[in-house]
Amino acid sequence: MLSFKTEKVEAERLKIFDMVMKTQNLSHAAALLNISYSTVHFAIRKLRVLYNDLLFIHDKKTMVPTPFALMLHSEMQAFMNTSQPDSFLNNEEAGNLRFVFACESHIAAIVTPLAFLSMQNSASFPLVHIPLPSTLQNKIDILLNNKADVVLDYSPLEHEDICSKRLFKEDYVIVCSNTHPRLSQSITHKEFCQEKHAVQTTPSGVDNQTRFSNVHCALFSSHNYLDLLAIVEVSELICVVPLNIYLKLNLAFNIKTLSYNFKLNIQNNRLYINYLKDPFRPVEKERLLEKIKKMY
Repeated sequence: MLSFKTEKVEAERLKIFDMVMKTQNLSHAAALLNISYSTVHFAIRKLRVLYNDLLFIHDKKTMVPTPFALMLHSEMQAFMNTSQPDSFLNNEEAGNLRFVFACESHIAAIVTPLAFLSMQNSASFPLVHIPLPSTLQNKIDILLNNKADVVLDYSPLEHEDICSKRLFKEDYVIVCSNTHPRLSQSITHKEFCQEKHAVQTTPSGVDNQTRFSNVHCALFSSHNYLDLLAIVEVSELICVVPLNIYLKLNLAFNIKTLSYNFKLNIQNNRLYINYLKDPFRPVEKERLLEKIKKMY
């Protein structure tokens, strides 16, 4: 039975699928529905991913449905004939509209307050932060499967259905305890290489590679900046953290920044916003997305 999955598909995509089944032509379906060809093409592509089936095979100028597509269409029509209209709506259409961010916690602390403030006078739906998946494929999947509206990460996601835009470049500071016995106001490159470090790891806790080149100096590692600053406060370790983290948390810890005149070898410090090329995105989400894309 396919009904359990059919219920989860947006009504608009099923309408497009139904019209393509009837016309067996993407252009004709677009014309009859008064929508763009790209919208029809995107909807069919999304259904192919969802059902893991080609659905249609090109034969000259005709789109020939696969056996699975014929079965899906038959069950879809039966479902639509026996269901109440409201049950055919997705969660957002039923009034559960929300905007979901997938990113590291310290990034959420920067972006979500700005997003919340920017939508105060124009929208009234909740913002939700979820952890950033640990693998590239999982990051792509949560967008393709509509589990997140945006993925904020230090690299763009390479996929034909995903747009990526650089938001801003993060600034970093070197931090140590206020009572550090050797470091007062500044640090040289030689001292930086000699001191032991608290370093950031990936949120998964599996990958021990940090964004910094001084892995051999690491005496403590964590993906949580609160843990890193707490260790630095009570030890002689130093740590490199984003400037915004220091500005938000420095009063909570007995720590200070050290001036330096050398380049920190940080592998990734450019933040990207990744989002789905979705012509069916609700207008409220589209407006918020446009505001987030303009953040610097």
